[in-house]
Amino acid sequence: MSHLNSPGAALSRRRLLTGLGGALVGSALLTACGSDDADSSSNDGRTTIRLAGIPASALAAFKLALKEGAFEEAGLDIRYEEYAESAAVYTAYRAGQVDGGLGGIPSTANLVATGVDRKVVFALQRTTNGILVRADSGIQSIADLKGRKLGLFGSAIGSSTNQFFALCREKHGFNPTTDCQVQYGAPNLMAELLGQGDVDMALVIDPAGAPELASGKYRSLGDLGVLLEEATGLKAFTAGWDFASEFIEKNREAVQAFVDVNLRYQTRFNNDQSLWDAALRELYNIDDQAVLDVIWNSQRGRLVEQWGDAEKQQAAQLLTFLSENGEPEFLPKVPDGLFA
Repeated sequence: MSHLNSPGAALSRRRLLTGLGGALVGSALLTACGSDDADSSSNDGRTTIRLAGIPASALAAFKLALKEGAFEEAGLDIRYEEYAESAAVYTAYRAGQVDGGLGGIPSTANLVATGVDRKVVFALQRTTNGILVRADSGIQSIADLKGRKLGLFGSAIGSSTNQFFALCREKHGFNPTTDCQVQYGAPNLMAELLGQGDVDMALVIDPAGAPELASGKYRSLGDLGVLLEEATGLKAFTAGWDFASEFIEKNREAVQAFVDVNLRYQTRFNNDQSLWDAALRELYNIDDQAVLDVIWNSQRGRLVEQWGDAEKQQAAQLLTFLSENGEPEFLPKVPDGLFA
């Protein structure tokens, strides 16, 4: 049984911060750690929001807003902690260690369907996952992946994984879980395994694999989100911020302020490569312009600028598609009331 469906044990803060499915990726610049029993009221009157996420280039706008004090100006005290992969984020949810987090909307739907209290407050972006192969590989298309060794970031019931499964099953005539050898793990690990020849394809999220693409060591078969949207006509709203419903009820103004700041910064980033480049240089220590160009070409225009009923409906349509074409145990039924 996947870790997303496993009961969440009570964890000490030390154990949570050092692992369980992935080590914490610390960032002294961006992370302010509070106590385990922190409530939503800061001493200075700001509302404390404890958040968890994973390393992803798409968070550059959020992290710049954090660095520039935009959340503080909006009356928020953001406590952000970053983990190597989503498994540890979901463990933090179950342990009550965070109020909100960044995850795949389909995976959040899976959590809700299994009894975890979460509501999506807005989407960060539409899917941007690279489907990478080695440059010297004879693989030219997704159809060529049948019978190959696949490295997929996340888990068998992860959001990106099931988008990939659905695309292969619905549009390319094969089932990766039965027709291929599949391995799961963190994005950086999948990119490394591809280079070592342990897998023939790596499904990753930026910045994992970007240096190898820039150097010509890897090739891309395409972006999963773009390919899925072209094949289905759906909008692939996937990554999103979600919160416990009780926290939302008690802190509606604070949650709305959090949404507003993020959407404002995401709009700024969407069509301005200079912002991306500057943020990625500082936040991820990426100095190679060729690597920055790879990430920009992947992320350009994919951040969500508005979030209303139309976008929620489009996200729900994707969930229905994944429920019908993803892993059977992934999302047997789309839960009601998923979106705040």
